[in-house]
Amino acid sequence: MPRPDAASGLVDDAQLAWDLPVAFAPSVEIVSENNPGVLLYRKDTGRYFQLGRSSRMFVPHLKEGVTPGYLVQKISGLFQVQESAAAHTVTRFLSEIREMGLLDVPPPAKGLRGGAARVLAEIPMRRLVLVRDPSPPAASGKPATPRSLTRIAAGAFVCAVVLLAAGVAALAATRLLDVRALGSASIAIPLVLLLHLMLHEASHWLACRYYGVTVPEAGIAFWFWILPRPYVDRSHAYRLNRRTPLVVITTSGIVVDALNAGIAGTLAFATDDPTLRALAAAVAYTLLMTLANDVNPLLPSDGLHAIEAATGHHSFRRRAIQYLLTLVLRLPSSHHHEFASRRLRLLYLGYGLLALAYLAVVALLVARFVASVGG
Repeated sequence: MPRPDAASGLVDDAQLAWDLPVAFAPSVEIVSENNPGVLLYRKDTGRYFQLGRSSRMFVPHLKEGVTPGYLVQKISGLFQVQESAAAHTVTRFLSEIREMGLLDVPPPAKGLRGGAARVLAEIPMRRLVLVRDPSPPAASGKPATPRSLTRIAAGAFVCAVVLLAAGVAALAATRLLDVRALGSASIAIPLVLLLHLMLHEASHWLACRYYGVTVPEAGIAFWFWILPRPYVDRSHAYRLNRRTPLVVITTSGIVVDALNAGIAGTLAFATDDPTLRALAAAVAYTLLMTLANDVNPLLPSDGLHAIEAATGHHSFRRRAIQYLLTLVLRLPSSHHHEFASRRLRLLYLGYGLLALAYLAVVALLVARFVASVGG
């Protein structure tokens, strides 16, 4: 690696100085060093980052500050590899976390891979914050209890109720839905949906409070900048030291989706009024579509977050799309992708292809809808 100009501290905008110390930025908090990798929190942005297991050997040095050259010598001696190979590893790792804004040097200009992956992995939205909690991040959790038949039975019961409710809603939506009988009652559907979304987010908030997780803010998010829906920021749940509470927090909204859809379906079967029956069936259908969207793992949904929580692979969608773009655009692989197992890389590739294909189909349908409305 060519030596930098010591006055500037950088070879260029993308390469760190070889002999000047770098450290974690003052705004970075090390939440956990075994989660199963390293969990970091940026206080200035409120975002969490999970680094792989291989990053744990760098963390103690970056707490205080270290030169990249020293890290190369350390890695070379520790693993008995040539300094060129160690320099390759150190450079990739420092470049990756610098792009995340985790170092005390400014991140480089957003690269094509990082910028595209961020846009494709996350639904663009603006947020209108209505409630803000200035309390420091916390997630006390509940004491772990031995796995018992009671806990297993409770989980099985919830799953059975969810499936039963979804089944009733599906029957009502397919057998009793009559658009002609709705008439002016159809105006109530958006209002019911809004109330449901508020209950959905309230369930996340209650689950967070139960496990002692601070909810920093709540308000209205505008998906694709135009579609409003309530939201609750539950990101501090990543601090929980067990996966089960995180799974409960992420799936609580899915349970509410199914229950409300089941209630609407039951009402459709129970009432004799044709208009009310049609309205209840239409609400059941709408809530089933909401449930399908919330469990869809090809979107940044509750379903995807639940899978990430259960497996411990946070930011799976972003990393998968980033890996796919790395292959397509023939860009250098990141430190995480380079050290990922072959099985995980194949999962990234398969998921990335499916997610982008699904996103393309949705974009096409939205474009056709807009064109039909405008034309």
